Amino acid sequence: MSKENIYIELHEDIQSAVEKIQSSEADTIDLVIPTGARILQNIVDAHLIKDVADECGKDLTVITSDLMGKIFAERAGLAVTGLNGAEESGVVVSQAISSTGRISDIIPRKRGIPIGISSEKKQQAVLTARTKTVVRSSGGSRSSDKKAEDFYLKRNKGENGASFLKSYREERSRANVFGNLSKINHKKFLSPSSFVGLIVFVALAVSFVVFSQVLPKADILVYPAREAKNGSIEVFISGKDSKTDLEKGIIPGELLTSEKMESIEFPATGTQSSSGKARGKITIYNTYSTQAQKFVSSRFQSESGKIFWTVSSVSVPGYTTKSGKIVPGEITTDVVAAEGGDSYNIASSKFTMPAFKGTAKGDKIYAVSKEAMTGGGANGAKIVSTNDATNAYDSLKEKIKPQFDSFKQNLPQGFSFWPEAYNEELASSSVSPEVGSVAEKFTATVKMVARTIVFKNDDLDLYINKRISKDIDENKTLLTSSKDVSFLKQPLVDYQKGTVSATLNVKYDVMDDFNIDSFKKSILNKKKTNIDIADYKADRIEVNLWPFWVRSIPSNPDRVNVTIVGL
Repeated sequence: MSKENIYIELHEDIQSAVEKIQSSEADTIDLVIPTGARILQNIVDAHLIKDVADECGKDLTVITSDLMGKIFAERAGLAVTGLNGAEESGVVVSQAISSTGRISDIIPRKRGIPIGISSEKKQQAVLTARTKTVVRSSGGSRSSDKKAEDFYLKRNKGENGASFLKSYREERSRANVFGNLSKINHKKFLSPSSFVGLIVFVALAVSFVVFSQVLPKADILVYPAREAKNGSIEVFISGKDSKTDLEKGIIPGELLTSEKMESIEFPATGTQSSSGKARGKITIYNTYSTQAQKFVSSRFQSESGKIFWTVSSVSVPGYTTKSGKIVPGEITTDVVAAEGGDSYNIASSKFTMPAFKGTAKGDKIYAVSKEAMTGGGANGAKIVSTNDATNAYDSLKEKIKPQFDSFKQNLPQGFSFWPEAYNEELASSSVSPEVGSVAEKFTATVKMVARTIVFKNDDLDLYINKRISKDIDENKTLLTSSKDVSFLKQPLVDYQKGTVSATLNVKYDVMDDFNIDSFKKSILNKKKTNIDIADYKADRIEVNLWPFWVRSIPSNPDRVNVTIVGL
């Protein structure tokens, strides 16, 4: 086992001392501290040295003749011995520095100690004798001697460092300052050096309070012991209901829709295998009779002399009269050119029936094409094929679908939907010119609609919590973040009515009731290593202390934050 002596300089701070202890490779350390050194002048430094030594696994002994330093070190639980046996010989190496607040400032350098007394009794005897000297030098009485003697003997009876320091300063103040004000040298007392010392003393006192009472904070995470549960729940989301019915399992919902349309021009890739015949539509008018006129496949001639045949038989309604005027009966039908060729791709035109030429029906039964005839062409001409139309529709649908992302993402605040209750479908589609038409290009148009039924997240959570709470024991608490909701079967969606019917499978965890206030009270001033999770039915308790030197839970419950993980 290795040993090292570490020497501390008078003006060396606590950080430097800690670094020396941490960097030492020895198992046993003698920390030699001269009288009046900066460290060991407060209980905080002493505790910090003790904690660092424990963390590093060092067997540390403080060697000093500074009486106040010894007291603080002993209060912190450090092993302490005198420097060069000074205490055992009754000689205390000290300096009279009135502004530091050390006992050595007001104790004479020598005091006789009876031979043959134990070390502990020697220490008490020294303190008692010195106390009496302090009180008497200030004009105190015998009763004051006894009070001081009792005060100094307290340090061996379990009083903590802070209380000891407070009592010491109060006793010293009464004995040295207020005991005989007439003896004070006011000029010296009010000198610049004394004033600066007073300021330093006050600053140190404030710092002590801040470091010991204000700064320490504890953030504690409690991971409670869990018990797994599960259950099935029926729920009905309705767009017709505006209020949640927790008893019936009805949650208000709303049907949301979004429509998107795209039109794009595409090249025609189909080819005509034979001489193509132009096709189109005509509207036949009857101003001849009030009776319907029936025709089998019939010829119609354009103004340019091109003959087109009706594709099927038609019956043209008779005319009517309105306000003394004839309103023709009419019907629209498909026609095809009598011959192939692109010459039949004529513009809109008026048509007559050659069969009625020169008769009463000749000019009273006629037809009009509102759009051009198309599809006429020679062998190998480009046409709009069925495959062209299908590919165009697929391309437009893929172009439209990403446009629905904003619809799904930008829902009203606090609302959600189930993916199983979301739908995208083709509403309409068309190509112009139509399939089979002779054309180099065509325009495809697609309209799609997206639909979903949304609900408030809070409404569903409230309903689920209420339902599963019926299955939780009175002394148990639901860990709300543990809920896992899935479908036992595919939900039934009716977009026309705006409803969703579903059976939910809910998995969740419960914990034993946990009183945070009682927990806080039970851990105040405890070191985190002394908190037993078994006492609180917890799987894990994480304690984070701040600042870094704090080793125990603060005594002030307001500085302790407790979070139940999962609650």
